[in-house]
Formats: sequence, C-alpha cells, structure tokens
Amino acid sequence: MRRSSPSPGRPSVRNQEMTFRDVFVFVVGKTPQVVTETIYGLLVKESPVLPDEIYILTTEEGKKEVEEGLIRRGNLQKVFEEYGFPPLPQEKLHIVVISGVDGSPLRDIRTEEDNEAVGNFITDFIRRLAEDPGVRLHCSLAGGRKTMGFYLGAALSLFGRPWDRLYHVLVSPEFESHPDFYFKPKEERVLKLGQRRLHTSEARIFLAELPFLRLREKVSLGEKPFRELVKEGQREVELALFQREVILDLKGLTLTIGGTSLKLTPMELILYRLFLLQKLRCPEPSRTYCEGCTACFLPISRLSSPEAFQEVHQALVSIYGEGSGRVEAFRLRWERQGGVPQEVLRQKISKINRSLREQMGEDASLYLISPVGRYGTKRYGVRVDKGKISLKKEV
Repeated sequence: MRRSSPSPGRPSVRNQEMTFRDVFVFVVGKTPQVVTETIYGLLVKESPVLPDEIYILTTEEGKKEVEEGLIRRGNLQKVFEEYGFPPLPQEKLHIVVISGVDGSPLRDIRTEEDNEAVGNFITDFIRRLAEDPGVRLHCSLAGGRKTMGFYLGAALSLFGRPWDRLYHVLVSPEFESHPDFYFKPKEERVLKLGQRRLHTSEARIFLAELPFLRLREKVSLGEKPFRELVKEGQREVELALFQREVILDLKGLTLTIGGTSLKLTPMELILYRLFLLQKLRCPEPSRTYCEGCTACFLPISRLSSPEAFQEVHQALVSIYGEGSGRVEAFRLRWERQGGVPQEVLRQKISKINRSLREQMGEDASLYLISPVGRYGTKRYGVRVDKGKISLKKEV
C-alpha cells in the first residue's frame, strides 16, 4: 500500500492504483474527543486509512477546546503513535473557525441567524473541497451541535462524490465525553469517574460508515446559500421524478409524454405546439424553473390573432406541403376573419384536454392547457417545466 502524495516519514496505507489524498473533515463543539475517536476507528480498520490533511470546523469556543485537548495535551499525536503511525505534520492540521452572518468569527451558535451562517459556511467549505477530484473526503457527523452534523451530512449529499465517505462514531456511554478518554489505548489504563474506576479495556468505539444520497450528478447546483441550495435541489429532484419529458414531432404527427405516444388530430397537435412554443420562448429567461410562473400563458385573443393564424398556417404547410387542399381550406376559412375565432379555439382546447385525460388519467394535470385568471382576463398555458419540452425540427 502506498500514498499518492505521502508526507515525509509517514507510511503508505493505500493500494497502489489509488491516487486520492484522504482529507478528514470534522465538526467540533466542546468535545474534541470525537476527532481522535474517529481517527482511531479508521486506523484500526483492516485496511487503515490515514489522513493526508485534517480540517476541524468549529466556533471560537470550540477552538479553545480543540487546541487544549488535541494539541497542548498531545492527544492527536498520541493516537497515531499508539498504533504505530507517525503523527500528522503540524501544517496539515487546520482548525477553521466558522464565520458568522457579519463575517466575523462565530463565538457560539445561539440564534437562528447563527445556525443559517453555519449551514452556509459548512456547505461552501465542502463544495470547495469537493471541486478537487484528487481528494477523498472522510466526514464525521459526531461532533459539534446537532445542526453542525446535519449541515455536514447535507453538504456531502449536495456535493459529495462516489468515493467520499461519511461516518458517525459511537462510544460506550461511560467513556463518552470523559475528559481524559480520547481513544482506546493498546495498554489498559484506569480512569476515574466520580467514585467509579473505568478500565479502558472495556471501552467500545464503533465507527459506522453511513450511506448518503448523492445529488451532485443529478442536479445542477452553484455557489448559493444552504437554504437556496436545498430549494433548488428539491425542485430538480421533483422535476426528475414527477415531470415527464414532452416530445412533439410535427412532421411525424406524434406527441410523446414520458415515453407514451398520445393520439391527437393534426390540428390539435398544431394548437398544442403553440403552447409548447410559448413555453420555450419564456418571457422570463432568467428563471431556471417554471414552478409557480405563468408569465408565458396567453390570452385567448392572442391565440386568435393574425400572428397566431400565420403560425398555424406555416405548421400546416410543413405537414402537408404548400398548395395542399387542407392548407388552402384552412386559409380560405379563417384568413378573412383575421384568425381562428376564440370560441373555436376554446372548443379545440377542451377537446385536447379531454383527450389527454382519457389517455393519461390522473397524470395529465401538468400537461393540460390550463387557464389562470378570472373570467374575461383568463390566460392559457401548460404547466410542465420548459426544461422537459422538446420540439423536433421541421424539415
């Protein structure tokens, strides 16, 4: 076993074909023992995992505990030496104090604003580490306030890769948080707990590797606050799970929703295509998603306009060819009126919706031509997301 980028004097503990740098990430409050307990759990594995670098995310108060328990008392160095590994070089240990809302070091987590700042900080920190494909993250949920562990796990779900790892360490209750217990030593030691004498040989440390849902390759996420990342991730998941792809091939006279071919008449397909086109011509292109937006919905008067008539006419030409009897019949019937009458369009919309309901059942709602607004000011459109719509090019 070898390291990809070994620190001087530290043994190789990795298979030759692996090239990852193992980076350990901890969230710590006032119990720095979780750091050495987790490291202990990884060192005593059948294939030990040694850190190339360690990051400890904490508050100003937590930093004092970390420096006292791990550095001044030497417990971080001791856990490596106890199990035959040289200690981590000092420059590879990073104690990172989380920034508050105003950017200053966070003393403690006491308010809703503090919690939100912690979430943003941890999420951004993991995102930046995960940008390096040569890094394998080992994240421990065990330390810090419960919200810190939650944010660390959530951040790994948002940005983690298949090779990253998430852990929780469980320690025998009587040893957990004992001020003098940092890991299980090889040689038995006796610790005092009030009037009790605790034998370290009886301590149990269990390191659980936790599965986590990986969204990195499933959703497109950027540099945003945690709350916005969760909302965007939720939208992406719902879009992927619940909205089906809509493919309309005008030349082939086919409409496919979620892989199922649906039957509409040519004129119904052309009208339905108008609504899909309007969706793709989104009047608010800065919006990534259509959820809750109806800006592209059209009043029936627009659908009855000369411009809409021309679009329908061109669609008929692309299907049947210039000079076709069907094209001429359509032109002669409606051109003088300046477009298809509103009442005729409402009837067509009703027929399209009825046909979709008959063929799709309860799943039809997102794909129906739906009205918004009050009587006299109604606008019409489809609610399926624009990212799910594909129109095949007409020849």
